[in-house]
Amino acid sequence: MKRAITATVAVLALVVARSVLIPRAFDAAAAQGRASTPREVPKFKVDPTWLKVPSKWILGMVSSSNVDAQDNLWVLQRPLTLSADEKSKAAPPVLEFNAAGEFLQAWGGPGDGYEWPGTEHGIYVDPRGFVWIGGSGSGDNQLLKFTKEGKFVTQIGHAKQSTGNADTVNLNEPADVFIYQKTNELFVADGYSNKRIIVFDADTGKFKRMWGAFRQCAEGRSASAARRAWTGPRQRSRR
Repeated sequence: MKRAITATVAVLALVVARSVLIPRAFDAAAAQGRASTPREVPKFKVDPTWLKVPSKWILGMVSSSNVDAQDNLWVLQRPLTLSADEKSKAAPPVLEFNAAGEFLQAWGGPGDGYEWPGTEHGIYVDPRGFVWIGGSGSGDNQLLKFTKEGKFVTQIGHAKQSTGNADTVNLNEPADVFIYQKTNELFVADGYSNKRIIVFDADTGKFKRMWGAFRQCAEGRSASAARRAWTGPRQRSRR
């Protein structure tokens, strides 16, 4: 009787081992096989026919692009970078295309009431549909705001008027912009000739605050001193 019980226990142990250990061994081997299989790097191929620029126009150097809430692509290009024999066919600086690459409209360039940048650099379409344009040329100390149809709205700063990092009115070759919707603030990376982040009201263009990179404020003081010096939304005066 004892021998029968012992044999039964041994058989059960073998069954348990087979049902538990063998599948685990297979899982471990499969995982090892997966780990040893090299992952392929995604391959991208340029589609030269996707962007359908009207045949009457030629693009200069494309300095920036941005996609709006409608999935349309906005392109900012530099007509002045074209050769002398191409300039008669230069496209306007700002062009809009839909997601299929089809041309929708174009506008931009010098006009009445605003100072167009000497060297087009950045374009940004904000959540409310306004188009912001900045420049990176010498004396490009301004940002321009337009409607999507190219109607001028406002300008922050003026060409060739910057007095440096402490200037709260003018910029100096702004690199990029972004609007924080919750507070309707325009954050500007004023970082080519200046070395700072400066914030304006997106509607009025009024200065709100600024700080510098590498733990230095715009005037060269420490970050803690900068926080004490520059007025914020809840502060009434500069200390």
